[in-house]
Amino acid sequence: MSDRPDGMRIPPISHDQWTQEVRAVLASFSVPFSRYGMNGDEAEKNKLSPILSTVLQNPALARVYFPFADYILRKSSLAPRHTRILILRVAWLWRFEVEWAQHAAIAVRDNILSEDDVWRITRGTTVAGWSDLDVLLIVAVDQMHKAACIDAETWSALAQELTTRQMVDLTFTIGSYVLAGMYMNCFGLPLSEGLKGFGDYA
Repeated sequence: MSDRPDGMRIPPISHDQWTQEVRAVLASFSVPFSRYGMNGDEAEKNKLSPILSTVLQNPALARVYFPFADYILRKSSLAPRHTRILILRVAWLWRFEVEWAQHAAIAVRDNILSEDDVWRITRGTTVAGWSDLDVLLIVAVDQMHKAACIDAETWSALAQELTTRQMVDLTFTIGSYVLAGMYMNCFGLPLSEGLKGFGDYA
């Protein structure tokens, strides 16, 4: 028996519920939201993604969470390719299908990852084609999934490739996308039409 909800538990905030606080939050981030296919400005009021609109049921939370999420995704010291590998490996292992589908589509669309890269993320380090650093990133996520920590050997190897700032960002990227995937699962967010879910990578 699945523990996943059959439908949405937290409804998307409707346009008639947009308070001044909600509008201020959306106005601050309308450009990055639109850039990443999630919408967020007044002109797109009927298309606001549930990924955003469910969190906006608590605008005080959205006001602090959205900038953090924006940093991790767009402003981190990690290379965009490495950020996406981490996100997608998290989504695959923790079974966050909405997170997986959204980020796989964006990564391919923006030429950050290839379709082959995305497929290989589902297979982990057992397939050829990864760089040594790519392998370490996947192993780091795998270890966090198994033991909630990165072991000493992997940490040391990563620290030979990345700066201290990047090591901090790596750790927070893994943790932040576990958080994001959990809220998407718990809220019962639907898989957007046209996106590839887990079944497409079986």
